[in-house]
Amino acid sequence: MFEDIIIGGAILGAIYSLIAVGLNLQYGVTRILNIAHGEFLMLGAYVTCIFFALYGVNPLVSLVISGPIVFVIGILIQIVVFRRIVRVSKVAEELEVRSLLVCFALMYIIQNVVALIFTPNPRGAPYLTASINIAGYWVELGMVVAAVMSIIISLLMYLLLRFTSIGLAMRATVEDPTGAQLVGINNLKIHAVSFGLGALLSASAGSMLVMFRYLTPFTGPDYTFIALAVIVLGGTGSFMGSLVGGFIVGYVYYASLTIDPLMTFAAVFSCIIILLLIRPKGLFGR
Repeated sequence: MFEDIIIGGAILGAIYSLIAVGLNLQYGVTRILNIAHGEFLMLGAYVTCIFFALYGVNPLVSLVISGPIVFVIGILIQIVVFRRIVRVSKVAEELEVRSLLVCFALMYIIQNVVALIFTPNPRGAPYLTASINIAGYWVELGMVVAAVMSIIISLLMYLLLRFTSIGLAMRATVEDPTGAQLVGINNLKIHAVSFGLGALLSASAGSMLVMFRYLTPFTGPDYTFIALAVIVLGGTGSFMGSLVGGFIVGYVYYASLTIDPLMTFAAVFSCIIILLLIRPKGLFGR
């Protein structure tokens, strides 16, 4: 039982961290609270399922297909839908409220278009289904690989933000948008790239989830709320907070799942309420 929670919670935590890093990046740079974040995960999952079913492409290889496709979709949505809202919003609060309403609309549009094209039936791409023994607990190899890949992708994103010029431009835009413009940074382009990267990370998580879970066009909101929980728990705008918060939520979710599956979200949000009473800005909030 204890080994089950340790291993299962770590696997879920790694994937939840990746999803949260993407949403945190979008909100931190663009100030858009993307309630449709889970729908990008679902799009990545469906791209993977299509290539798996039609061409036999394994989900790990399809990461280099689903990620860029959803990255481009994210950039186009930011440019076509959100750029106008950014320009007309004079303060951050206006932008957050307007973008929140747009994201709700976007969520329902993506859900229903995918359901109309591919039907609401659950889809998956079972891969690496053989079980391996870890500390006396048998777990699917696909779940372990998904967790390891999630950590690797999260670390690669950290390196991009920390040691590349585009990462420096993103951090400058967050810290001082006006100062960033004065030194030649195009904030509008940075917003588009940041939104696209957030969508890419979410899609990558979706591509790995379908190796051991079946998803429908309407499963996106569950992962959006989990990502929001992770961000609030770890601290808005904190990369380390997303990682640590993801593992905390993963453990709480999996532990409650073994006790009563109906209590998973209640347990997660109870944990958040308790933490916010103690530390309102989250674990790594400034």
